[in-house]
Amino acid sequence: MVAPLFCVFDSESHVGLTQNKVNREMESNRVVTNPWKKPIIWSAVVLLVLIGIFTFGMSRTDLSEAANAYEKNKALAESQGLLFTTEQVEALFKIPESDNGATLVSSVLPVLRELKLDKQKNLTEEVVTSNWSVLEPAIAEIEKASFRKSLIFKRDRTIASATLFPEFSDAKQWVTLLTKIAHFSIQKGDLPNAHRYLDIAGYLGNKMDEEGVLIGFLVRMSCLSIVEREIQETIQTHGKNPAVVKMLGEVLTRLDQPYDMKKPLKFEHWYAVSGIDDFITNDSNFQAMSGTNSIPNEIRFGRLLPRFKSANLSRIHQVYAEGVQSIPEDCYDLVGVQKAFADMDKIVAKPGLSYTLAGIVLPVFAQSGVAMAKEIAQRNVLAQSISLLKGGTDPAEGLPLKGRFALDLDGKPIRLKQTSSGWIVYSIGNDKVDDGGAELKNFKGDYVVHLPK
Repeated sequence: MVAPLFCVFDSESHVGLTQNKVNREMESNRVVTNPWKKPIIWSAVVLLVLIGIFTFGMSRTDLSEAANAYEKNKALAESQGLLFTTEQVEALFKIPESDNGATLVSSVLPVLRELKLDKQKNLTEEVVTSNWSVLEPAIAEIEKASFRKSLIFKRDRTIASATLFPEFSDAKQWVTLLTKIAHFSIQKGDLPNAHRYLDIAGYLGNKMDEEGVLIGFLVRMSCLSIVEREIQETIQTHGKNPAVVKMLGEVLTRLDQPYDMKKPLKFEHWYAVSGIDDFITNDSNFQAMSGTNSIPNEIRFGRLLPRFKSANLSRIHQVYAEGVQSIPEDCYDLVGVQKAFADMDKIVAKPGLSYTLAGIVLPVFAQSGVAMAKEIAQRNVLAQSISLLKGGTDPAEGLPLKGRFALDLDGKPIRLKQTSSGWIVYSIGNDKVDDGGAELKNFKGDYVVHLPK
């Protein structure tokens, strides 16, 4: 009786021990796999949180809004004739060589640098005379070029960033020299040659914007201001001489050419869109363009965001297209032109990641509008002054020329005022403050012509 009972008990005990062993092995296996389970779960949770934060963050930026408007803004840019491709740019500048004055001018523009006359601050007649054997043939070539339709220099137009043209500096030096030679001729009473040199200087100045870039328009304004300064001084010193006044009037008529301010915007649009990839992907290109070793965080991290590029391209299309739309057809609408360019700057200045690249690759437009208005207003002052001297009109009766010739920077009429020393005709300065005809000094004051009694 004892043995069987023992055996039964022992059998049950063995089964229990076996079951415990199995349970321990299963628990052991569970311990082996569980360490991966929690990290995976937590990683998934963190990832979901990050995705949520990223999605929320994207919804708080303007990238989606700008990118969604990409096709609309691109279509608007195309409708305004903006340039998109190198082929379009090359086609714009493709002209017959027989119509291109650059084929004559290119070889003589560097002459002043070679003679080191570009470094002469006080150019004397003796210096000009000593170099006349080289200068006269060069001037003759520029004069021949002035009878041709265009002045387009050969360059590699497949590189959008190559917009720093050495010809601009050389041409401005020539305008300065030619105007100085004209001054010497006026002092000697040699009006035919004075007329000739001022005409050639005016031709070079007016052609500086044919390259299409905005800097070319600024160079044109700067060159024309050099010639206008000589006309201003000559009116004040030789304005009693009818022959001098007649000559100055003819020069000013040739100088008086309209601006096409839409052209540089069309060209600069190509420059902007062509350089986007370089600015986004190549830090060294950005540093070379901006002149800094640092990369803004908006680019460093913004370029990692989806739709960053398309959103920024959309803004660039928008700014240039709306800019071209808003520029008045009449370039002599001085207030309208200034407002159109200032409004472009306001768009670029808006906060948002979609304006990041637009703020970098787009120039400051407002300055261009003011510079153009200032140059035209100066011409209007000279035209009014010459008309007063030529026609024998009594200044007390008001400005002799009406219409666009009467407009100043602020849209009001050119100023005409009698002072203790005589009558003056003037335009307000860049600060757009009427200083009553005070001479321009330290960027304050007015552009004034004193009429000889």
